[in-house]
Amino acid sequence: MKNILKLTLIGAVMMTSFSGCLKDKGFENGEYGIQVIEKKAVSLPQAIGGTVSFALLSSDQSQVIAAPVFALETIGRQSSDVNVEFALAPNLVAADPSLTLLPADQYQVNLSGKIAAGQLLDTLEITIPRSSNLDPNAVYGLGLELISADNGFQVASNMKQVLIKITVKNKYDGLYEVTGTYRDVSAAGANFTGRYPLEYYLVTTGPASVNVCMEINGEIAPGYLFSNAGAGSYYGNFGSQVFFDPATDAISDMRNYYGDPNNAATGVGNPAAGSGAPNYAASNGRRVTLDPSGVNAYDEATRTVKVKYFMLQPSVVPGGPRAFFDETWTYIGPRP
Repeated sequence: MKNILKLTLIGAVMMTSFSGCLKDKGFENGEYGIQVIEKKAVSLPQAIGGTVSFALLSSDQSQVIAAPVFALETIGRQSSDVNVEFALAPNLVAADPSLTLLPADQYQVNLSGKIAAGQLLDTLEITIPRSSNLDPNAVYGLGLELISADNGFQVASNMKQVLIKITVKNKYDGLYEVTGTYRDVSAAGANFTGRYPLEYYLVTTGPASVNVCMEINGEIAPGYLFSNAGAGSYYGNFGSQVFFDPATDAISDMRNYYGDPNNAATGVGNPAAGSGAPNYAASNGRRVTLDPSGVNAYDEATRTVKVKYFMLQPSVVPGGPRAFFDETWTYIGPRP
C-alpha cells in the first residue's frame, strides 16, 4: 500500500499562478513566468522559492512524493492535453554542499508529464521504494528541470528548475519534553539532582530506532544533563540509543551510544573504544539497560514514551546500577 505525500499548498500555488498571472507586477517585470503575454508557457511555480522539502517515514514500504508541480500560464483553459518533458538537474544538488545526491537506484520517476485538457496543473510522482535504505543523517537532493512542452506552449526560462530535498524520519522522531526522576547512588551522586523538565531530540537512526540527544555545550548529541551542586553537568561517554518493536511500539532495547565503536564521536564522548555487542559499554564502563519494571513503550495515541532505565558503571558502583531514571517523554513537535 502506498503512502502518497500530497503538497498542502496546491491551492495557494494555483492562486498565485493563475489568478490574473498575466497582469500582476511580478509577472510583467520578469521576476517569474514568461515575459511576452502573447505566448503561452509551462512553468514550475515552486521555482519561485527554488526548493521543496519532504520528510519521509523510514519504511520498507513504497512511498510516493507528489512533486514538482508544473502549471500552465495562459488565458483560459485548454481543450487538449499539454505534454511536458523533464530532465534530471544534478547541478542543483552539487551547488549545495550540505546535500547528498539521491542515489539513482533509490527512486523511480517518469520524466514525462501531462496537464489534461481543461486542467491548469499537475505533478510528477517520485517513488521511493524503500526509504529504510536511505541514511537518516543525510539530507538528499534531487534536481529537476522542465525542458519542453507541446501544443504551442514554451518553457518559462526563469521558472523551469526546482530542487527537491528529502530527509528520512521514523514516527518516533521529534522534539520531546521530558519529566521524571533521576538519582545517582555513587558517593559523588549525593550532589547530583535532575534538571527536569528537559528537552530530548529523538533522532532517527533506522525504521524503529533513535538516538536520544540533548543540547550540550551548543551541540545536539546523545547525553544526559543534570545538576551538580546547582551547576550544570553531564556524564561523559554516556547517552542513549532506543530500539522499538515496530509491531507493538514497546522498547526492545536501550544501549549506550558511546559503547558502539561504529558511532561518531561528539563533544560528549568518543565511542571508538566502546565494547560493542552485547553490553555496549563505553571506555569508562558506562552502559545503559532497561528497568523491566517500567512501561517502556511508545503510545501512539498520546505521542508519549514512558521509560525506566539504569546507567551501570561497575568500577564506581559494583554489583548494581549507578543511576536510576524514570521518565515520560511527551512529543512537542518536529525537530528544528
